Amino acid sequence: MKEYRSLLEEEIFKAGESKGRLRTALTVLTDMLIELNALEIYYQKPVAKSINPPEIEALRKKLEMVKQLLHASVEIEE
Repeated sequence: MKEYRSLLEEEIFKAGESKGRLRTALTVLTDMLIELNALEIYYQKPVAKSINPPEIEALRKKLEMVKQLLHASVEIEE
């Protein structure tokens, strides 16, 4: 998540609190979709299906960060 902290600070500086959080959240979501697609392709192999990849936990953390950013953005606008 460290890689997105500087992005968040930069986006907030450029676009303001609400828009900066939303832009960062969309970036994280896009990155997650790319990573999930790569995992899905890799784990379609019959031998690998029984393995639980360690990347899943990192994706869950990113998803939680996105949810927090979106919730904070909505609260700021209200």
